[in-house]
Amino acid sequence: MLRELTKNNWLSLLGIPESRIPRALILRGTRNLKKFYAVYRERFTNVLDVGTPNGILEDVLIGDLHGVPVAYASVYGAPMASEVVHLFGVLGTRRVIQTGCCGGIADGLLAGDLLIATSAYSGEGASQYYKTTGRTTAATITFDEAAAGTEPADVSLHRGTMFTTSALFAEGEADIENWHARGFAGVDMETSATFAVAEFFGMDRGAILFVFDNPRRGEHALLEDEEKDRRRDVGNRRMIDMAVAAATRKPAPLAGR
Repeated sequence: MLRELTKNNWLSLLGIPESRIPRALILRGTRNLKKFYAVYRERFTNVLDVGTPNGILEDVLIGDLHGVPVAYASVYGAPMASEVVHLFGVLGTRRVIQTGCCGGIADGLLAGDLLIATSAYSGEGASQYYKTTGRTTAATITFDEAAAGTEPADVSLHRGTMFTTSALFAEGEADIENWHARGFAGVDMETSATFAVAEFFGMDRGAILFVFDNPRRGEHALLEDEEKDRRRDVGNRRMIDMAVAAATRKPAPLAGR
């Protein structure tokens, strides 16, 4: 069974030498798997495309970012995110960063703004297989140093709890208002699963996403607006810069060293 596969099993199945096990993993939640695989791939050098002959794993790479070994994967939804994080958790990767877009729920969130998840609540089905107590998983990566190292932009940076769902088109006004009343800042389709699996394997975890729209302001994913598109582009680029900075940050020195 897949649960019993070991580090050596996965290295053999994927044809990855142990020397290429990455320090960090960046995920992009998106329907456009190959489009964003190409976008992120341009940032890497020494790229090893990772996949399996039966197609269980696709749109995954291992490469170097500023001299640091990092993996990238395009994923859509909690099940797909959980599979990739599980794989790299078994291999021994120590840091996971979720990127992508989300719906804004908190007051003041505008299209293009960045939301750093301080924690994530599971409204999806994958997390339960990794998390035995509760439905909320805390982030361990704050992005403070990453934020300081990126250029200022005309989009704002926010922090709050992410609600993760598995049914985008099932969201209604009552759901959004309920999530707002419960204190959630945003809604996406991957973060809680990424966090739950990362916690299971003892991995540092963080999520930074740009706001695609704010449904509580009468906006939704099917509306078009030139200024919103410009802000989303700015937010997307700054998000990727901050994710790269966080993924390549040197680990803190051990006490007494």
